[in-house]
Amino acid sequence: SYCLHRPLINKQHCAMRLILTFALLSLQGPKRWYTAAEEECGLYLAVSSTSDLDEVKWGVYAGVDIEKGSLIGEPDLAVQTHNLLGHAHSESKEDQSDDPTVRTVNMFEEYIWVADATGGSRDLSKPGRMVSAIMGAGFLGAYNGKLTNTEWYHGGAFFREALGEMPGISHPGRGASSHFYNVTLISTEDIIAGSEIFMDYGTNWEEEDEEDEEDGELHKKDFKKIDEFVSQMIDFFAKHEEELTEEATAEIYEFLVRDIINAATGPKKGKKIHALLPKSPDQLHEMKKVGSLLYSQPEAKQKMDWLKENGLCMDNMKVGASTIPNAGRGAFAKRSIKKGGLIAPVPVMHAPEKTMMNMYEVTRGVDVDGDKFTHRVNNKVVGQQLLLNYCYGHPDSSMLLIPTGTLTSFINHSGVKANAKLVFSNHKNNKLDMLKQTPAELLHEEFIGIVMEIIALRDINEGEEILLDYGEEWQNAWDDHVKSWNAKVESGKIPSPWPTRALDLNQEYKSKPFPTIEEGADYPENIRQTCFLIVTDVGKDGKSEKSWAIPKNGKVFDDENIFDCSVKDRIELDEEQPEAIGGLPYNYTIMWTNKEDEAAEVINVPHQAIVFLDKPDTSDQFVKEAFRHYIKIPDEIFPNAWRDMLVRETDSESDEVDDEDEEGHDEL
Repeated sequence: SYCLHRPLINKQHCAMRLILTFALLSLQGPKRWYTAAEEECGLYLAVSSTSDLDEVKWGVYAGVDIEKGSLIGEPDLAVQTHNLLGHAHSESKEDQSDDPTVRTVNMFEEYIWVADATGGSRDLSKPGRMVSAIMGAGFLGAYNGKLTNTEWYHGGAFFREALGEMPGISHPGRGASSHFYNVTLISTEDIIAGSEIFMDYGTNWEEEDEEDEEDGELHKKDFKKIDEFVSQMIDFFAKHEEELTEEATAEIYEFLVRDIINAATGPKKGKKIHALLPKSPDQLHEMKKVGSLLYSQPEAKQKMDWLKENGLCMDNMKVGASTIPNAGRGAFAKRSIKKGGLIAPVPVMHAPEKTMMNMYEVTRGVDVDGDKFTHRVNNKVVGQQLLLNYCYGHPDSSMLLIPTGTLTSFINHSGVKANAKLVFSNHKNNKLDMLKQTPAELLHEEFIGIVMEIIALRDINEGEEILLDYGEEWQNAWDDHVKSWNAKVESGKIPSPWPTRALDLNQEYKSKPFPTIEEGADYPENIRQTCFLIVTDVGKDGKSEKSWAIPKNGKVFDDENIFDCSVKDRIELDEEQPEAIGGLPYNYTIMWTNKEDEAAEVINVPHQAIVFLDKPDTSDQFVKEAFRHYIKIPDEIFPNAWRDMLVRETDSESDEVDDEDEEGHDEL
């Protein structure tokens, strides 16, 4: 009857919308980051349970209970890198894995992600290779296939709010910071306070062995059955508590966990389950509380007292629009911090050869094995990776430190107003011996071992922006850049007003409907209008009609479901969109080109499913005049063992003297 009373709306379209609405009632959008008191630390950095005797690894632990489907931590930053290995490789067809720059890139690529989760997979033209450095959990989240409890929330990257943007303004900060922020993890399980955060590294990493009754290994599926069995035993013993003696209870329990389990799972698995289950039925409640899987790996869940003593709080900041001109986004204190107090821990990945940031003209070639590879055309540097702007470095060293702390890459510079400073952590597990190794020696240390800290120079109030002094060298480079940039704007070499970007349009259309083709929808040449599309055929009587549908996995907004589209028609709804979708109360009929290269219509596409993307190679990151410079590590804390550029300069001068001597002998 709802649809019958709406004569202006296509009745079939209305019916399909009702079907979608009822289906979406079973789904929920991501829940806000934990709702505990703000004074309570939500995430800790501590030694990972995946560490071994040879290698200490850092991990992330929950400081509060996190409900399934909740966003984890504050949204963080992703920095896209272009053709890293291509820029590192020369045109030689031989193996180059021992080249210092190639080796540095290979170390780095162990910690980075394909760009799908960050919204950057379409930012670079093919056959270019774009990968994402995701700060925080992207570097630090550990892998345990059976205990995976999080995944990337793709929608966060696409629906980010514009913070500190200045649409149309050709300011000198253009291209100097990443616009891929709001990258967030979402919990796939209930996570108990004290538990380590484990991430899904994707199909390229270790996969759990296929189920094989003969191998005796316990798989994730087995642990779910164990949990069910534990619940059944608890219910049984509670029901018969009054009629069972202590001796009878023990005999029945032993019969259940030995004979029944063996009969149900086979002797190999049965033996492991028997060893896993508590010795007494009185302990079953403890096992049920954490689950049999986590119970089987107790080191993956720490007591809160242990975390507070051995961990470092990671969520003392939040992101907002910076108070610094042209800086975009900034980091702000989530709670008051005393002078000398920890603002944020910063595990750093060492990059012994900073030439990994150099960019060249690249092309495709074929190696000795007949495989295609990307390599530089020559040795002329034409630019540097945006990632350089977030790194810590020193003019006397070939090494950079890539910061992986949560939100620390949002901290901006002020030489006058700085209220924080960078130091090496005195945490007992910090690998301070790495400060005594040379960059060449550190090429063989392929793990994140060094931790720095950002600490308060004075009392910092809640809501105050955190600011670091990037150093005089950085300030001089920025001042020179501003002069050069402004001169190019005045001469017309840099456009003014600044071209519209996808982020500008996405922000604009958060509050108004998309125009149709008939209404004259027209967007800049550098912008793509795209739709998240999963379609189903709802046609009748042999006629095909495509409608927007909910994916079977419930992931409405996933990078792999994005296609170019245009808006043909629009319907205003009488009620709000379901929570799992969000956005304005409009549905659209869109046009898209399917895999058969045929034009097709799709009805019932919700407002939120339409997003703008920058076309490849056109976003601010590709601006050739953009600022590039590392953040200087203060002289007073910079290790002498890392000052290898002084040695290189001395060697170079010696080589020049030797060449002059040889030329003199030739003349004689």
